[in-house]
Amino acid sequence: MTRNPTKNTKQKRSDPRELSRFVEELSWLLKTFENIDYDALSSLSHEMEFFFSNSQRLRKRDGVSRNTAILVGILPDFLMDSSLFPTNEGIVEFADAALGLPISRWQKKSKYEIIGQIVCHTNDASPNKVRLLSEVIEEMLDSKTSLRRAIEANRDNGQSWGEVIRHLYNDF
Repeated sequence: MTRNPTKNTKQKRSDPRELSRFVEELSWLLKTFENIDYDALSSLSHEMEFFFSNSQRLRKRDGVSRNTAILVGILPDFLMDSSLFPTNEGIVEFADAALGLPISRWQKKSKYEIIGQIVCHTNDASPNKVRLLSEVIEEMLDSKTSLRRAIEANRDNGQSWGEVIRHLYNDF
């Protein structure tokens, strides 16, 4: 029984001249790259497969991982800003108010330890808070924005980070 190729399937080529040209091109290619370590090529293939399978898994999540990645990327720089966070207490208050991440025994930790703990536990925060906070912080990183000036003024007037965050979440 012979199969008739439909217009959607391609017929494989088996012309001896074409096959001969293919073998000639393949041998030329192999000679050109004769110093290739084929074991390393196999290893690279496995690494690429691992990378692509993980990146597809991350993309399947509904944007949460992207927002978390953005937030984790900008949080350290933001929290190190001494005009917004002159004390460790302010950082701890911000983490609790903005992300719902209480920091225990923060008085015995350095600023870097506190920030590291916040960054490491950002995945524990609600996806909605992560999304909103990443948008707010991206805008606030520029010290000339009206949002940044308003927050600095509110903090200078004695508003807690809890109050500031509540206003931010309502406005955004």
